[in-house]
Amino acid sequence: MNHIIEKALRQLKSGVEEIAGKVDRNGISPQSLSEFERSLQGSLGEFAREKEKAVLEAADLEKPSIVIDGVRHYWKYKGPQDYQCLFGKIEVRRSVYQANGEKTVCPLEVYAGILHHHLTPVAVEFVSYGVAHMVPAELAEFCRRWQRLTPSETVIKQVAGEVGEMAEMIQEDCEESIRSEENVAEETRVVTVSRDGTSVNIRNEGWRQAQVGAVACYGPLVKVEDEEKERRERLRTVYVGQMPEEDTPSFNAKLDREVGHVLKELPAACQIVCLADGAIGIWNYFKTHPLLKKAVHINDFHHAADHLADIANALFGEGTAKAEAWFKKHRSILKRQAGGAERVIRSIRYYRRVESTRSPKRWEGIRDGLRFFTRNRSRMKYAEYRRRGLPIGSGVVEAACKTLVGQRFKRSGMRWSVDGAQNILNLRAAVLSKRWDAFWKFHEQALCLTPIVA
Repeated sequence: MNHIIEKALRQLKSGVEEIAGKVDRNGISPQSLSEFERSLQGSLGEFAREKEKAVLEAADLEKPSIVIDGVRHYWKYKGPQDYQCLFGKIEVRRSVYQANGEKTVCPLEVYAGILHHHLTPVAVEFVSYGVAHMVPAELAEFCRRWQRLTPSETVIKQVAGEVGEMAEMIQEDCEESIRSEENVAEETRVVTVSRDGTSVNIRNEGWRQAQVGAVACYGPLVKVEDEEKERRERLRTVYVGQMPEEDTPSFNAKLDREVGHVLKELPAACQIVCLADGAIGIWNYFKTHPLLKKAVHINDFHHAADHLADIANALFGEGTAKAEAWFKKHRSILKRQAGGAERVIRSIRYYRRVESTRSPKRWEGIRDGLRFFTRNRSRMKYAEYRRRGLPIGSGVVEAACKTLVGQRFKRSGMRWSVDGAQNILNLRAAVLSKRWDAFWKFHEQALCLTPIVA
């Protein structure tokens, strides 16, 4: 194999010198530099393909028979097979074996982990990572243009399904292994646990609620440059996602595992916060969770402000100056004054009595808004939370709904199967939680099968 590599290196050196010579002769320009880089990429790709082909063919196992899982397989033939590596397509001559009545097997593919549609493991990783961000048609074009890979849209979908399904199957063990290498930073002072729902268009069912969760760690308060206020830096965020399911048992289990891991590692002085909108089901989960009952429960301020705006329009008429003035005043009271929620509730009750000639819709708006504030007022002590340096907005999980689900699953005309969407969501959560490298290492270990005995 060494002579093959040496020859390829000589050819590569000669080719690069020729490419560089063109720049010397013609001078540097955007066009000449672009041509140089593209030609260099092509030469490097050709060298890499030749070298990988040589490595694979040298590793091929050619014996009269071999034993796999206790079953003896006999050599059947040696022939060419196209594989796709990160540098493009290569044709490799490899040996194929077969047991009586069994499917044929290629030991080279088993040993090398070439088990997903004749793509090498790194090519599979590239496709899996890419499909977490792009739809198959976009990814196929991206691969063709920049990596010389040419997987079809069908292959991309199949790889996403296989890898995403494996991620779901090994998720608990994989996450446990990953968590064992993740330490909660010593400077962590606040941990927030948030969850929310976002709709996804499910094939033959219409729009249904997917679940999104976020566990975020924040550091000490630091002064914001050029401002007098202080805020906490977000150190790390882990995202959890689950496509629509009845009563969310899978989602709850995933979020429970993340919460349990983080709280087990917390520094003694750390404060735990549960942040969410006013959905009753979410607060029931937090209130009954054994590890979160004593956490500080905070109703998202921005949702509260939205309800306050709706109440202002219901009390004084939509878009009126009086509604705008009342909203601005009481939004400030709610956020900055001790007992702000109680003052808002008293004002709503007072102005509810002042006028009796409202439409049924406005009366309903007042009732709903008043119910929201009375039900959640114990979680609206915003002045106290701000004094303690606690976050009052569930922006992390709101953003997760958009980045984890919305950007990938809500494009125009998209409809999903639950399983297909979950497979991609598993990959996307690993990317956004900055766990991709650890997950892929675990995935490659899972590709190792029973050793083949010659």
